Amino acid sequence: MSDPLRQAKAVGDFFAALDGELEAVAIVRLQAVRELRAMGWSYDRIARETGLSKGRVAQLVRDPRGR
Repeated sequence: MSDPLRQAKAVGDFFAALDGELEAVAIVRLQAVRELRAMGWSYDRIARETGLSKGRVAQLVRDPRGR
């Protein structure tokens, strides 16, 4: 594809599709973290076992998506 306008549009379309897929994957992680909390896991334990920061775990637990 040598036309810069077509290149720009194609990349934009790709990014839009990728954003949708990333959101779907993010919801899976969000729900998994919530499930671990519901099972009594501490923020520290979830962070340690998943490699997320404790702050990120707290954000995911409070995130309104996927409820």
